[in-house]
Amino acid sequence: MKSSAFILLEPNPINNLGLDVLTPLLKTQGIEVAHGEDPSSISANTKFLFIEASAENAWEQLQNHLRVLSVDCDIILFNINENTELANRALLSGIRGVFYATDNADVVMKGIRLLLDNQLWYRRNIMCNVLSRLLHFNKDNILQLTDTLAEPVNLTKREKAIIVLMSKGCKNKEIADELSISPHTVKTHLYSAFRKTKCRNRIELLSWAQQNIPTELR
Repeated sequence: MKSSAFILLEPNPINNLGLDVLTPLLKTQGIEVAHGEDPSSISANTKFLFIEASAENAWEQLQNHLRVLSVDCDIILFNINENTELANRALLSGIRGVFYATDNADVVMKGIRLLLDNQLWYRRNIMCNVLSRLLHFNKDNILQLTDTLAEPVNLTKREKAIIVLMSKGCKNKEIADELSISPHTVKTHLYSAFRKTKCRNRIELLSWAQQNIPTELR
């Protein structure tokens, strides 16, 4: 079965990037494409959801869309302006990538190919900004620790492999398929990694991995 994408348009888009650029480029990659303005009309088998986010209140509109979205799919924003904070929020929220209103067809095609390869699509400065936030968060935590040495954290090979795939943006189902294990087993290993590292969520776990096992993530 072909992968499918849905392009969620704004009522008054600033340009035709969604229909004139995204649609034909996705089709060249064998993706079936539908489009519309109503998130409730998105098909259950949609894998990629491209949401237009050109309005000044793009983040609030995105939240409204997600409240009615009942499909588990990869979300990508497009037609965004040069709004660094919006891109930062998107990355921290697990959105797979962003395309800017100024991106040409070559840039969009490059991003689509990486997204289809289960990678993220963000500008380098956005990735650096978000990583700096996470590292600063952990720095504050470190200053609160006592001078006693922390117990070493010994992750299993499987736990490390899951963290590496998670750092590439893979979801539990994709990790399970890659490692030939069940999604339930993936969750079990993740919970074990959370417990060992004392991390409360995936973002903290990825930040911990960047500091403690950076060579594993390369």
